[in-house]
Amino acid sequence: MDKLPLIEMEALNALTNMDSFHDEFIICELEGCVLKHKHGAGNDSEYSSPMRMNAMMIVITTQGSSQFCLDYVPYNINSNQLVTIFPTHTIQLSEVSSDFKAKMLVVSKSFMDTWMEKRTPSMLNYFKLVKNPCTALDTKEKDLLSNIVVSLRSKIKNRSHFLQRETLQVGFMEFLIELGNIFMSKKDGLKAPTFTRKEELLNQFLEMLFAHCKEEHQVSFYADKLCISPQYLSLILKELTGRSASKWIDDALMTEAKILLKSPNITIQQVANILNFSDQSTFGKFFKKHKRMSPLEYRKS
Repeated sequence: MDKLPLIEMEALNALTNMDSFHDEFIICELEGCVLKHKHGAGNDSEYSSPMRMNAMMIVITTQGSSQFCLDYVPYNINSNQLVTIFPTHTIQLSEVSSDFKAKMLVVSKSFMDTWMEKRTPSMLNYFKLVKNPCTALDTKEKDLLSNIVVSLRSKIKNRSHFLQRETLQVGFMEFLIELGNIFMSKKDGLKAPTFTRKEELLNQFLEMLFAHCKEEHQVSFYADKLCISPQYLSLILKELTGRSASKWIDDALMTEAKILLKSPNITIQQVANILNFSDQSTFGKFFKKHKRMSPLEYRKS
């Protein structure tokens, strides 16, 4: 996905109730009523535009519920849950309750790369839950992590501290240590589940879809890689997810197209090229079929 644009953390400056350290380390409060007002569900199934950030996002939910898609896979979350979204992964909010509340911590990839590379504590093994982004927290665990986030926020506000970056690094390390301890206490529940053969094929398909959807649009490509027939792949996906293989591919392509179209520096012709359509006209017909508007209309909206 290296050809697809990443949203930098400066784009989050429009969020309300936010504190930021040099657009590298951000903490904000998320509220359903504000999100609904800013985005508005309208009559369309799309609630907010998909995005791919060059940062890690950690969300601790405290109230209400929401639905989102991560790398095209839908998730439902309620109160007292931890959501981890790693850099370059695709996220789209699809629904949020009016009473939804959460704390969000956003850490830039550059902040982590210049500091975390030198530290490989064991808790990070538990933190890399890319395939299990949602973790239930009990009240004690939620309060512990929330209190550390509050402390981190106060460190961001203390701009007179001569070693402010270092205090944030230490505070974030404390957050990760406590998070690792929570994961270790749940290790029995976090063990990789035993998958059926069909579920294994579904997971492998989703991994390939994230890696190849922009250039490979045919079901046969994914079926060949899995050493099964296209018909059997579609049958498995329909049975387990309610969506056929071609529907999964089309939905993934539409997600990538929306991300690209929101980037003002990329022309529609370039979008068509990146997504491996034969020409701009073919891409336009595909987009309009699924979105009921042209790529240009979507970009202007």
